[in-house]
Amino acid sequence: MPDAHLPPAHAWWILTHLGASSLLLPALVLVLGGLWESGARDAAKRYLLRLVIAVGITVVSKCLFFGWGIGIAALDFTGVSGHTLLATSILPVLLRGIPWPALQARGGGVALGWLLALVVGVSRLAVHAHSLSEVVAGWILGAAVSWPTVRQLAPLALSHWASKLAPLVLLLALNTSTATYLPTHDIEVRLALLVSGQGKPFSRHQLHAGPKPAAPTSSISPIHP
Repeated sequence: MPDAHLPPAHAWWILTHLGASSLLLPALVLVLGGLWESGARDAAKRYLLRLVIAVGITVVSKCLFFGWGIGIAALDFTGVSGHTLLATSILPVLLRGIPWPALQARGGGVALGWLLALVVGVSRLAVHAHSLSEVVAGWILGAAVSWPTVRQLAPLALSHWASKLAPLVLLLALNTSTATYLPTHDIEVRLALLVSGQGKPFSRHQLHAGPKPAAPTSSISPIHP
């Protein structure tokens, strides 16, 4: 019989897939469609605008490092965690419309979304994909996207089919090939190299290596004729 206990490493990878753009971007489309058809069009537009800005900040932060080596060595920061950003931006809004009365009561779906976003951030640390500063930056930026939307939608009862269907997309996190279908990391690296003209991306090791020491100069004074 197979082992009933899921290997920890495998479990962390499944959890980290909950922040994958391959899953959350299709779910986002369904959420926005549900909000739009339910009449919450102003909330949908504001939410999308904040998310686009946050994703732009994340991509720029990574490209600056990959292409030019711009980071913060003291914080071990090479760019905002994209998985954490998307999870914190989308999951609380996504699970708000989950069709389970027990979770809908008192904002249980939203709370579950915040919890899963937190778990995704921790998983990025567990799989050594990001540092703590990068994950925290993703949490803060993601919360700035989703929190105003959650508050704006709080008094509204939305029941469009798209919003109810969207959470089912998360089940695809169990399929690694589906969850990693969109190679966002490779796209960011290629973009950074294209713009910077570098042959290869900067690495975290180079961030901590610091500048190369200057060539030593002779301490012997030259002899003047």
